[in-house]
Amino acid sequence: MEQETFRELILRNVEAKDAEDAIRQVGQRFLEAGFVRDTYIDAVVAREKIYPTGLQLEEIAVAMPHTDPQHVVKPGVCIAQLKSPVTFAHMGEPEVQVQAEMLFMMAIQNPDEQVELLQKVLSVFQQPAVVAAFRAAGSEEELFETAQKYIG
Repeated sequence: MEQETFRELILRNVEAKDAEDAIRQVGQRFLEAGFVRDTYIDAVVAREKIYPTGLQLEEIAVAMPHTDPQHVVKPGVCIAQLKSPVTFAHMGEPEVQVQAEMLFMMAIQNPDEQVELLQKVLSVFQQPAVVAAFRAAGSEEELFETAQKYIG
């Protein structure tokens, strides 16, 4: 799988009041860029309530919201750095809450790619230097360059 990082799918300093607000704002960028159908945002919000995607890694908490392929026009990953962390339920442990700093919102057409991307993000964010690089990104351009370097 070749996962491309698209410049128009990089957001920085997203001010979200909660997880749903973050998903809706980031999903809107996906919609405007033509990656997803108009059903995508509501589908992601609904899926997140049943299958949460928050992950508490050693150095950082992230969330990887996504939904079923029928809501996707073309694959991509929207990377959003939040201005302040928002609470997501932990993937696999919904009773545990994490304070996500970044969202990797996925528009996936092939379920195998979802697993591959999840594993890639997990391995990348286990590295303190990578987490520091993402946190240090001072502009959308720097965030894009960091994502390209570490995620592809």
